[in-house]
Amino acid sequence: MRLVRRLTLYLLLAMGVVFGIDTFLSVRSHLALFDEDVRRDEKVLGAALARAVERVWQRQGEADAVSFLTSMDAAFEVDVRLVYLDAEPDDAFAPAARGRALQALRRERTLTHVREEGDAAARLLTYVPLNVPSARPVALEVSESLAHERSYATARVRGTLLTGALAVLACGAVAWVVGTRVVGRPVDALVAKARRIGRGDFSEPLALRTRDELSQLAREMNAMAAELDAAARRVAHETAARLQTLEQLHHADRLTTVGKLASGLAHELGTPLNVVAGRAKMIATGELETEEVSESARIVAEQAERMTRIVRQLLDFARRGVSEKRDTDLGALARQTTSLLETLGAKRSVSLTCAEPPEPVSAKVDPAQIQQALTNLVVNAIQASASGGTVTLAASTSEQAEGAPPNHAAGPWAVLEVRDRGTGIAAEKLTEIFDPFFTTKPVGEGTGLGLAVAYGIAQEHGGWIEVQSEPSRGSCFRIWLPRSGA
Repeated sequence: MRLVRRLTLYLLLAMGVVFGIDTFLSVRSHLALFDEDVRRDEKVLGAALARAVERVWQRQGEADAVSFLTSMDAAFEVDVRLVYLDAEPDDAFAPAARGRALQALRRERTLTHVREEGDAAARLLTYVPLNVPSARPVALEVSESLAHERSYATARVRGTLLTGALAVLACGAVAWVVGTRVVGRPVDALVAKARRIGRGDFSEPLALRTRDELSQLAREMNAMAAELDAAARRVAHETAARLQTLEQLHHADRLTTVGKLASGLAHELGTPLNVVAGRAKMIATGELETEEVSESARIVAEQAERMTRIVRQLLDFARRGVSEKRDTDLGALARQTTSLLETLGAKRSVSLTCAEPPEPVSAKVDPAQIQQALTNLVVNAIQASASGGTVTLAASTSEQAEGAPPNHAAGPWAVLEVRDRGTGIAAEKLTEIFDPFFTTKPVGEGTGLGLAVAYGIAQEHGGWIEVQSEPSRGSCFRIWLPRSGA
C-alpha cells in the first residue's frame, strides 16, 4: 500500500499548491479591484467637494470654506479637511502625508493618491489642489481607512483555506479508497504471485477483474509462470536423464578399467592356481606323508583365500551401487588403490608407491566413486610411464588452492595426488584432456573417457582436478576435494 500512500500524498500536495496559488491570485486581484474602487470613489468625491469649496471660498471667504468642509466631514464616512501644503508637521492644517509623497505633492500640485501604512491599519489619502485666492498652496485632503480591506483579505484567505482543506480531505479520501481498490490490492496480488514464482510455485493463476495495465501484467505473469513450469519440468526430466547417462558412463568406464585389471590379474591368479593344482596332485597320488598332507592342505587353503580376496576386490570395484557419501580416510583409499593396481603396473614393469600422510586425511565422499576417479588417473599414469618407471600416490591437506576455478571456497581441502615420470602432455593439449573421447593413446588402449569421468566425479563432490605436465618429464594430477566439516 506504500504506492497508494505516495500517490495520495502527491495528489494532496498538488491540490494544496493549486489552492494556495489560487488563493494568492484571487486575494491579490480582489484587493487590487478594491483599491481601485476606493481611489475612484475618493477621486470623484474629492473633485465634487473641491468645486464646492472653491465656490464657497471665492464668495464667502476662507473661514466659511473651512466650516463648510467641517459640516461635510460629519456627513460622509470618509474624513475630509482643508490642508496647506507648506504647513509644518505640527500645524493643524498640515497634510497627513509624509516624506516623498508630500514632496511630490508640493512639487506637482496635481490630484495625488497616497497610501500611508499605520500601526492599526493603512489609510488612503487623496489630495485635490484647490484653485482659490490664497497666498499659500491649498488642497483638499480626502482620507479613508483601509481596515476593512485587511479584514476582507483575512476573511477571504480563511474561507479559501477552509474550502481548500475540505476539498483536499475529500479528494484524499476518494484517492485513498480508489487507489486501494484500483492499485493497492492488484499490486499486492501481483507481489504475492511474484513471490510464489520465486519459490518455484507456478500453480494458482492470478485473476484480476480490472481491465487495465495491471490485469495485462497479471496475464503476462500467468503466461510466464506456465512457461517456467514447463521449462522446469523439461529441466528436471533432462537432468534425470543426464544423471542416468552419467551413471551409466561411470559404470561403463569402471567396467573398462575392470577389463584392464582382469588381464593383469590373470597372471596374479596363475601362480596360486599352479600351487593349488600341484599340491592337490601330490595329495591325490598319496606321495606325501601325514604331516606333509596337512601342510599341503594348509597351503592350498591359503592360496584359495588369496585368490578369493583378489576376486572379491575386483568384484567390489566393478559393482554398480548407489552413491553414498561418508567420512572416508583418503590415505587408506590411496593404499587400497595401490594394492589393487600393483599387478597391472607389474605387467608393464612399473612400480606403484603410496606415500604415507603425516596425519589422517579425511573427506566426506563416495569411496567407490573417488576410487574410480583415482584408478583412472593411476591407470593413465601407468600407461604413460616407461618400463622401470614409478607412479606415486599421496594424500595431503591444504588450506588454500592457488588457481582454483571460480565459485570454489577457500579450503580447507583434501588432495589426492598421482605423479609419474612418463611422457607428459603437450601444453596445447592440456585444455582438452578432460573432454570426453579425447585421448593421446594408441588405438585400442583407451576410450578417452577416463579423465572426463574422473573430472565429473570430482565436480560432483564439490572439487576439481588440477594437472601439471611437461613433455618427457611426466605429469602430476591432483584431485581437490572439500575436507570433512568444511
